[in-house]
Amino acid sequence: MPEALEDDDGFADFFRRTRPLLTRTLTALTDDTRIVEDVVQESLLIAGHRWAEVGGYDKPEAWVIKVALRRMRRWQAGHRETTLKAVHDVPHDPIAQRDDLDELLAAIRGLSPRRAEVIVLHHLLGYSIAEVAEVLCVTENTVRTHLSLGRADLKARLR
Repeated sequence: MPEALEDDDGFADFFRRTRPLLTRTLTALTDDTRIVEDVVQESLLIAGHRWAEVGGYDKPEAWVIKVALRRMRRWQAGHRETTLKAVHDVPHDPIAQRDDLDELLAAIRGLSPRRAEVIVLHHLLGYSIAEVAEVLCVTENTVRTHLSLGRADLKARLR
């Protein structure tokens, strides 16, 4: 990390805390590690340039996840990248409490991109419905709908 980031009103600490979270989040949504690394770096660079504003947010990590998801969606649209990849540090959650994580992730891969994002943000990262709605720029009802439909799809796929 450049020396300039060491005296930065907290950005260096934010960078160190958020980079692994952002990497795990994007890795759960694509198996292309090249794009994950690029999007993580670009998103954190944008956050660094806007740190005076972003650092004052209640959840600056939610803002940078939103930026990263948008950048990744743009890349995916251009390259038709629609696969998902396992996250090795999955927090404890009822959906993640399966004996066969590979089976769960294979089922998530079959979901629509929006449902997969909602499931990953809510169940794997532990974001509340309101936080997921904020990150994805949708209403809480939209999040609830995608969660409900995504869970039903997962249940059917995992039988």
